Amino acid sequence: MDATTLSPDAALPTDVATLQAMVRELLTELQKLRAENAELKTKLDAALKHRFGRRSERRTPPPAPAQKPPPRRDPHGRSPLPEHLQRREVIHDLTDAEKLCPCCGQPRACIGEQTAEQLDLEPVTFFVIRTIKKSYACRHCDPAIVPVEQRITTAGPLNVGPIPRGLCGPGLLAHVVTAKFADHVPVHRLAGQLARSGVTIADSTLGDWLFGASELLRPLYDLMHKRLLLSRVIHGDDTGVKLRVVGSTRTKKAHLWVCIGDADYPYVLFDFTADHTAEGPTRFLKDYKGYFQADALAQYEGLYGEDAVKHVCCSAHARRKFVPASEAHDTRATAALEMFGRLYAIERTLPPLLPPSDDPVMREQRLLREEQRRVMRRRDAGPVWDELEKWLAEQKPGALPKSPLGTAIGYSTNNWAALKRYLEAGYLTLDNNLSERTLRVIALGRNNWGVIGSEAGGQTAAVLYSVVGTCKHLGIDPFAYLREALPGLFALGEKPTTEQLLDWLPDRWLLNRTRNTSIAAATAG
Repeated sequence: MDATTLSPDAALPTDVATLQAMVRELLTELQKLRAENAELKTKLDAALKHRFGRRSERRTPPPAPAQKPPPRRDPHGRSPLPEHLQRREVIHDLTDAEKLCPCCGQPRACIGEQTAEQLDLEPVTFFVIRTIKKSYACRHCDPAIVPVEQRITTAGPLNVGPIPRGLCGPGLLAHVVTAKFADHVPVHRLAGQLARSGVTIADSTLGDWLFGASELLRPLYDLMHKRLLLSRVIHGDDTGVKLRVVGSTRTKKAHLWVCIGDADYPYVLFDFTADHTAEGPTRFLKDYKGYFQADALAQYEGLYGEDAVKHVCCSAHARRKFVPASEAHDTRATAALEMFGRLYAIERTLPPLLPPSDDPVMREQRLLREEQRRVMRRRDAGPVWDELEKWLAEQKPGALPKSPLGTAIGYSTNNWAALKRYLEAGYLTLDNNLSERTLRVIALGRNNWGVIGSEAGGQTAAVLYSVVGTCKHLGIDPFAYLREALPGLFALGEKPTTEQLLDWLPDRWLLNRTRNTSIAAATAG
């Protein structure tokens, strides 16, 4: 008789041997259910932590001894208001009658002022740019003999940009791009914000403007892509987005891939693909020779080779694999986390990298600094990696392959050479957190705009996310850059040359603007 299928109301057998067999069967089934329950609980805890848990990976420091905090200089903790903002004074004064002393009747003298500053704002102010192009004609030439293009000429450009025959001026177009791709405001909400200011613009019109802006910026995007491939190291990662399927109520999963260049070519480039195959990164990184810092994604495998791209695996990913084992109270994982903590502590002791420079002396110092970092890493971090390698070899036989600890050990051992490759050069980093932080803009945005309407919309998003992302990477206000770059690129025509585009690269634009500001300040002084 099968104990697991026995009805609760059924009569139990009286044979002792049969009862003992049923108990053993029930105990085996109970043990199996408990194991399944523990596995499901682990997965549920991991899912809840991923959805609602703390995002920071910093280790909790030990509690410090209680000390009395130093007194704060400003009890309110307020920062001073920026000096460049316009000051509008509201002056409160006494009337002539109130200025008289109530005791003697003589006028009282002003002995000082009490000043308070508040930060205020006004709603967005729209204005209309009316472009007037005057035409001139020669009244002395015979129209039958002299061609019209010689007799008549008109001042100004043929078309008014940045979008030909478009309603939007450069400031409004820059605002729309910045709101959508820097501030994550979906188009329908942006249309509502504009409507509250008294300007009604259809969602479809805003979408057309975004497409027009991406087409205007595409030559610059292509140039940034070419220069990105000259980097010594590129950080890469990807994230999924929902893509609307034409003729269907369902969506499919598309992907946005990000590549970030080094300090010499500091561009953030996004690429859109309608699938998640290796074709996307292989095409985007074609002919690249250098280091590629990324996680162990299978789609990147075709890039790597002795004479091709060198994979630098992300140690943060490897460390992260041991966290579920530690949270499941597997004390063995604590040793691995401690060793990764020592590796990060070593990184904090390294001297910082020096920025690029055209000065030969500074270039030499930069190379020396990179070599110094490489030597220090090999000296300090090398033994830690040897210790970790020995520990992995010792723990692997005793860890179930599909358990949290076994999964973590397998990830590290399978990518061991790529994990240690950052020791080869001082300009490499221990992890790939830079690209992960960059992809947060997509995660924030897709919670608002939901889906990408078409593959063309995905390409538009890739271009605009790239320009805005590069600005943020360089500490540039995207609106300030786009406000100048959009009409500047429009003025170059349909086929601008590389030389014409160079000054509109965000890093060149920032350098020129800083240089001009310094010259203006020196002249004024």
